[in-house]
Amino acid sequence: MKKSLFALAAVGALAGVAHAQSSVTVYGIIDEGLTGGNTYQSNGGTANTVNGVVKTTGLGFTSGNQSTSRIGFKGNEDLGGGLSAFFTYEIKMDNDSANGWSTARQAFVGVKKNGWGSIAAGTQNTPIYDAVLASDPGNVNNIAGNLITTSTKGPQGALVAQSGVQTNQPYATRLANTASIKTDNFAGFTARALILSSAGNQTETTTNTNVNTASVGGTGVVATNGTQSVTNNQSGFGIGADYTWQKLMLTANYQSFKATSTGNTIGTTTTLFSPGGVTTAATNSQDSGQYYAANYDFGILKAYVQYINRKVANDVQNSVFQKYTAQQIGVRSFVTPTIETWASAAMGKYQNPASVAGTNGTNLYTPSNANIKGFQLGANYWLSKRSNLYAIYGQTATSNFQNASATANTVAANQNNYSVGIRHTF
Repeated sequence: MKKSLFALAAVGALAGVAHAQSSVTVYGIIDEGLTGGNTYQSNGGTANTVNGVVKTTGLGFTSGNQSTSRIGFKGNEDLGGGLSAFFTYEIKMDNDSANGWSTARQAFVGVKKNGWGSIAAGTQNTPIYDAVLASDPGNVNNIAGNLITTSTKGPQGALVAQSGVQTNQPYATRLANTASIKTDNFAGFTARALILSSAGNQTETTTNTNVNTASVGGTGVVATNGTQSVTNNQSGFGIGADYTWQKLMLTANYQSFKATSTGNTIGTTTTLFSPGGVTTAATNSQDSGQYYAANYDFGILKAYVQYINRKVANDVQNSVFQKYTAQQIGVRSFVTPTIETWASAAMGKYQNPASVAGTNGTNLYTPSNANIKGFQLGANYWLSKRSNLYAIYGQTATSNFQNASATANTVAANQNNYSVGIRHTF
């Protein structure tokens, strides 16, 4: 009896220790502001017609201007010996939508070993997105003008996709069905890798009655096997490495993803991985990108330089592709203990995919490059460590380029975008 009571007490004590070593944290961001701007779309025709300059103006309250509103849960359990288990589940929120709770931003579970690193599986950020989050002068806000992370907010709407600055055009942000490895810091170096895998195939046995079989001197029946992808298969990988030395930070990243199916033809629409920042699967796509950046903290300000490249090709005919490149410089500084400012300027190019015809992909026309320029200015007034007021202004413009055909009118686009609001983190 005494032994049973002792065992029960020991189990209870161990359970208490395990409970004390586990933790779950609720976190999030609520961001709301008055947002507006103008978009100008020139279709190369007569003014005041649908083929001329079309101007759209908007102003209204919007959610997620400086940072996307979200709510998340993080858990950690100490398993002993420097080993721990962890999870994250994060959901996008829209303050102005009846649905409120929107798409999952991150949802993964993994284990970590102190001194080595971690492995995880689920819906996760890509290596390039993690690097941009750590090396962007505007901290990856959602206002126009930043050409490394293209976006826009407000009722005036965005520029057309052909201009090259649709939301998250430069890189895939997050993907479902992934596994990742991240190392701890070794003499200033950290590394990360991501694997994407979601595939379904089937093997079919068919009857062929048109094969001559010499052994019987006539037409015979032969079983033939074949394998085909019955789903839109997603695969690929990404790698990244950072180096920090005193006040200098360097990062280099590469990722390549593929969406394929035996049902695809050259006419199947090619889409981006993670379009608009959501985890929607791509179709008929070979999507690869590179990102390099550096920043240095001079004390009074931090200086940034960034370069990004993305090529998205038709998986059936990879000579048909769209390509985006951009370079950006910026600074960020606290001018007083409570007032923080930043500025960035960028230029880039966007190549629209060629128009093709027929099953062999005859090239009808390859559009000219759209030259893109952008800049952004912003400021925070910190009310506390968790709450701030913000004001952001950005502008993006594309030069005249021919998109539809060699004889079509040239097109151009311009947008300005601004937002003033309040953000609270918890």
